[in-house]
Amino acid sequence: MSITMKYTTAGTTVTALTAVAVAFGAGSAHADTTPTDPGKVGVQVAPGIQFTGATSDNSSMLTTPAGTVTMHGGQVSVQNAARQQVFGTPLQTVAGDPATPAAIPAAAPTAPAASGNVLGDVHTAWQQAGAYTGLAAGIGGMAGGFAGAAVGCPIGAITLGSMVTVMSATALTVPGMIGGCMGGAAMGAAVGGMLGAGAVGIPVGVAVTVDKYNRMQAQRAAAPRG
Repeated sequence: MSITMKYTTAGTTVTALTAVAVAFGAGSAHADTTPTDPGKVGVQVAPGIQFTGATSDNSSMLTTPAGTVTMHGGQVSVQNAARQQVFGTPLQTVAGDPATPAAIPAAAPTAPAASGNVLGDVHTAWQQAGAYTGLAAGIGGMAGGFAGAAVGCPIGAITLGSMVTVMSATALTVPGMIGGCMGGAAMGAAVGGMLGAGAVGIPVGVAVTVDKYNRMQAQRAAAPRG
């Protein structure tokens, strides 16, 4: 692509990235940063689903109507909607620090600056968003795995349980139900993990990229020109 096209491409690039965020985030993916911790971002992935990640301690939190999943240092904490511990132990993380001031809106889109490599800025912004994309994909996959296992167990107990029953294809036995539950949970966790990683990681990555790109453009526009 010719350098002479960069001014037109700037608006098109931001629009395209925003469109991807909307497509994957049900129209609500939007990156916020906190004034006291620039390394902490929040993205509303979908209505009622909020991701918060902090690169300062590589922690992440995913809040949903069904509960909250927190990850830090290889540890996982799951709480239900009533904040009761379901799995693991409560984790103290920057991502879930209630003392952190409320997030401020991300920088608004700005007009293309008079100088600068637009595609280079997009690439840089995407690289800077990589850490958050990884955190989001990790916790999204974990949450999806839990959800998939919870759904797959009863389905597997009924469907797979009947198939592994020796006496009759329509009769259920306790061993068959247990085996079916385990098989269904395993399949559900695998599928749910993949779906969750993409459903959270993609919109977070795009939203943070757009935010960081806009900030670069705002800095270029504010820089004095000689």
